[in-house]
Amino acid sequence: MQRISFALTAAAVVLTLAGCTNVASFDYAGSPGTLAGFQEAGSGRKTVAVMPFLDQRSAYHHPEQMRDSGSFYWGFLPLFPFGWVTKQEPENSEDFVSLGRFHFDVRNDLAAAAQISLKASHLFAGVVRANNIEQAEADYIWRGRVTDTGYRGNMYSYCISYFFAPALWVIGFPMGTSFNDLGVAFELVDRKSGKVMWSYEFHDGDYLNHWLYARYGQDTNLYPMLMKRAMNSALGDLAHRGAWILK
Repeated sequence: MQRISFALTAAAVVLTLAGCTNVASFDYAGSPGTLAGFQEAGSGRKTVAVMPFLDQRSAYHHPEQMRDSGSFYWGFLPLFPFGWVTKQEPENSEDFVSLGRFHFDVRNDLAAAAQISLKASHLFAGVVRANNIEQAEADYIWRGRVTDTGYRGNMYSYCISYFFAPALWVIGFPMGTSFNDLGVAFELVDRKSGKVMWSYEFHDGDYLNHWLYARYGQDTNLYPMLMKRAMNSALGDLAHRGAWILK
């Protein structure tokens, strides 16, 4: 009996410490997933400058949706299967299943990610970053808009509350699930005329389960993977539907 009590206490301590101290960042280059290439290196003719993305999340969501909602404390109540939180700006919150903080500069991290994918695609002769159009010495401007970065986290109490659920976590039951959503829109703009030559919108989501022994601190790891999906899909569309723009 003492061993069981010790195991449950140890599990709870590990959970608490991990959730409070883990810090994640938006790591595009190091995340799983391939960067799509669409032609041989050196065959691109046009150049493109990537601007900082526009954060338009508040324009696409009701003010109530922009605030954190839910609570993990619901899981302390008997007969509740889990406690939960939802948030639209995960970089401004500390409430995750197994994470303390998420360092995410939406405007610049996603622009840097776009630059990496644009270079890997070989669709352009040159890819640079620029803070404004005046600084952009390129044929085209790559503009991005962020419309959704929703996060939802469930911590499972299995209807027996967090006082007893660690007994199930210890033997391998999932302790929680994190859901990540990403909505982005891209535009390729002619720098001289300001005309939008091509546009593409992407919205998708994915989830991962957390165990007591695995995937701690990975609550937001899907955002870079979703961005790779977005860029691969967008650049594939550009290579096919907008091939004439690149000549």
